[in-house]
Amino acid sequence: MQCIDQSSKHEALNIGESFGPVAGFVYRRAVHSISASFDPYHPVRIGETQVSEGERSCADRWAIIESEINASKAVTMLDIGCAEGFFVEKAASVCGCLSLGVDGDVRRLSLAHASVLLNGVKGAGFIYADISPALISRLPVSDLVLFQSVLHHIMYNQGVDYAREIMAALRLKVGKVLIFDMGQSDETNNTWAKSLPDMGPDPHAWIEQFLRSAGYTSVEKVGDTDSYRSATKRALFRLTT
Repeated sequence: MQCIDQSSKHEALNIGESFGPVAGFVYRRAVHSISASFDPYHPVRIGETQVSEGERSCADRWAIIESEINASKAVTMLDIGCAEGFFVEKAASVCGCLSLGVDGDVRRLSLAHASVLLNGVKGAGFIYADISPALISRLPVSDLVLFQSVLHHIMYNQGVDYAREIMAALRLKVGKVLIFDMGQSDETNNTWAKSLPDMGPDPHAWIEQFLRSAGYTSVEKVGDTDSYRSATKRALFRLTT
């Protein structure tokens, strides 16, 4: 399967117009108001309008994710901690995957829902929920699972053992491949970095060993990705069970 962009400006405009001229205008204005009320993590685009540039680039990770979808012939995707849904929308619109995102932030999910509706992207949906082993146990098995830049928040709030429990639960939901990254203790520009375990001089190696301790039999670093408000590079891993 080769990913081909299936989205179009024409389709996006038709979807927006289906609300009716007044409701469509109000909905679009609401999207812009929500976006302006906080700092979106992902880029958000409605048709030809860039609603938000996002706090973090997604292009480097999307290139790897798209390659993995093609290589594994994935038809379903699950994004845990999907934020504004950039990767959910891309997997559905570009690759035709049935894509599901999960996040616990109402503002971010509001933009995610609005983006797929106004852009006319079918096969993409979202669940409002907090991430826990119990929640993960109820999610469907998916060919491709994304868990990106979330686990460090769980780790510094609830500890390494609980983070390992999350990863072990998630392993049972991976049909083919899991793409993973997390914040590191050397991202000292961020106040949370000092609350993480000391990952030593090679955080990428520390994270690899942690992932293996959660039961992943294959942990392969497939790239470096930018971090959040830091020049430090995070490792992007490809995991299989």
